Amino acid sequence: MEKVSFIDEEVQRCPFAAYAQVRDAGPVYFDESCGYYIVTGYDEVRKWAADTENLSNVTGLLLSFDSKPYQQRINDIYETRGVLPMNTLTVSDPPLHTFHRSLVDKAFTASRVRQMEDYLQSIIDGMIDEFIDRGECDFYADFAAKVPIHVIASQLGVELEDIDWFKECSDAVIAESNPGNDEETQVAITSKITELQQFIMRKIGEFQEKPGDCLLSDLVHADDNGRKMSMREMVSIILILLVAGNDSTALAMTSAMHRMIAHGLENELRADPSKIPNFVEEVLRLEAPVQGLYRRAVNDIRIADTDIPAGSIVVMRFGAANRDPAQFPDPDALDAARGNARNHLAFGTGPHFCLGNQLSRGELRIAFNTLLRRMRNFRLADGEDAAAWMSHFLVYGPVKLQIAFDRI
Repeated sequence: MEKVSFIDEEVQRCPFAAYAQVRDAGPVYFDESCGYYIVTGYDEVRKWAADTENLSNVTGLLLSFDSKPYQQRINDIYETRGVLPMNTLTVSDPPLHTFHRSLVDKAFTASRVRQMEDYLQSIIDGMIDEFIDRGECDFYADFAAKVPIHVIASQLGVELEDIDWFKECSDAVIAESNPGNDEETQVAITSKITELQQFIMRKIGEFQEKPGDCLLSDLVHADDNGRKMSMREMVSIILILLVAGNDSTALAMTSAMHRMIAHGLENELRADPSKIPNFVEEVLRLEAPVQGLYRRAVNDIRIADTDIPAGSIVVMRFGAANRDPAQFPDPDALDAARGNARNHLAFGTGPHFCLGNQLSRGELRIAFNTLLRRMRNFRLADGEDAAAWMSHFLVYGPVKLQIAFDRI
């Protein structure tokens, strides 16, 4: 079999042919270009993503690093301008993960999510108002990227005039995890992240003095048997929530618009909005914005027929598992009526299953209900240049989508 490199920029822009190629050789592929074991089988990803005894989420590759030759320079920036990130949620293991998750779950209550959805409807209508008369837009930049950032920003106390700055900081948090970054790129990213850390610390101080009606305030005052999170813990958790709830939803939303146009589903979904939720699930399966996450083998393990030595990096490749033909027949086809579409792993699986999955689903559902109610005849603009996809080892999706439409 011809060797495949998942750090190749072209493969990252569209990894699905590569998944099919390596899957033919088995559910685990050793990528010599980066030295990682890539797990592509659905059953294997589900089983091993839940195994916290053999596979650790503390890898030194996401949000905190331990293997870069210039790590001390990065640490110095954090310690002098912000706080040194610590392992929480996605990059932590039990029992610390259990503690942090219990506190975030208390803040991410069903009532809080419903409240965010009510706010979401208002901002979606407001954003559509800004471009609907133009008859065209870059769907990613003008709409999809703005919706989740406004929602999470409102929950952190960010003022509207600071949204663009907040988006730049959020993008830096996402960019930090790209293994292709060189030293100077990483230094610039770290500097931007410390700006966000300083902001979060100021807001935490404000909410400690006077509670507010938002997620960050809920986190500040959440406790588990009397134990609250430290400043460093809260700052680190907010950075995780940004990655999980911001650009991933924007990319999924843009993918959904692209798919709706490409497959001619607009009229069907408008005529029967009850089909929108399953359409969303099928898009999430096909276009998972988080294609995978890192694990580090704590012990010598064997996944399927592959022996993996302790200390190795294992990548749970959710995007590949979502196209496993053993789980999803005709896996590369969009079937808006697929019965098991919701079994996808776009939100992960096991103890690290995305706690914001209901909010993300709500954002996608409300967005498309509203778009289809207010516009029609969605189509691509600018021909072959209408869309462009990002290149990232873990994150996938279109970051440009020029569309035209008619106002209803």
